[in-house]
Amino acid sequence: MLKSHLWLTTDRAAFLQSEARDLGFTVYGSITLNPPMGGVSAAVVELAAAHGARVVFLPTWGSAADVARGGYIARLLGQVAPSFPGYEAKNAISLLTPSGALSGECREVIDACLSLGLSLATGHASVAESRAVAAYCAQVGQRLLVTHPLHYSRDPGELREFTDAGAFVEFCNAPLIHPDAHLSLRDVHDAMSALGPERVVLSTDAFSRWAPPEPECLRMFTEQLAYLGWAPAQLRQMTAANPRAFLGITAPEAPL
Repeated sequence: MLKSHLWLTTDRAAFLQSEARDLGFTVYGSITLNPPMGGVSAAVVELAAAHGARVVFLPTWGSAADVARGGYIARLLGQVAPSFPGYEAKNAISLLTPSGALSGECREVIDACLSLGLSLATGHASVAESRAVAAYCAQVGQRLLVTHPLHYSRDPGELREFTDAGAFVEFCNAPLIHPDAHLSLRDVHDAMSALGPERVVLSTDAFSRWAPPEPECLRMFTEQLAYLGWAPAQLRQMTAANPRAFLGITAPEAPL
């Protein structure tokens, strides 16, 4: 699944799928509901689905929570767009009303994802926003992935709220290899241990030029977790079975 913080990825996914049609895997496109794509809007979701999107991300650098923490992606974008910091601050998106309830626009996005069979991810939402999104998704039966949970909380109880609500929780390799990393592998291991493998998704989130290629990042990630005691069957569940479930793929996996 291809993700961009700026643009719809269905065009490049379709191209890559045509090139990889004989390689035994599928490439999916997605949309991230940041300001350039129209923000948190059911109409934007519907248009993305009409063009083949499979996953919808709630705002990443466009979220008010990410603006408040000075997120990494915003810093990168500011290097290529001098006016970006003002644009980001002016267009920051909150998923909650002033009273703390989930916004009507966000509920409409979730409803659109449900009706269209799309998967939803929380982007860079705060814990309070992710909690409200998870509660509504559980209420209506929408598939949900909570992304980057350790950006905002390392409390096992708060993390278990998401899995107890039926959401998947994603842990990535890229934040662990960043030159200014604020997380270690053992931080991720501890969080995973508090949750168990049943609702955890492992991915790379790697894209920087100084990072190894994504397959190598995933190999490093799983080998290090194996060293810390995670069994092969657990690692396969978190890297293959659970991501397929999140994407709504019901066909059996190909044999090893």
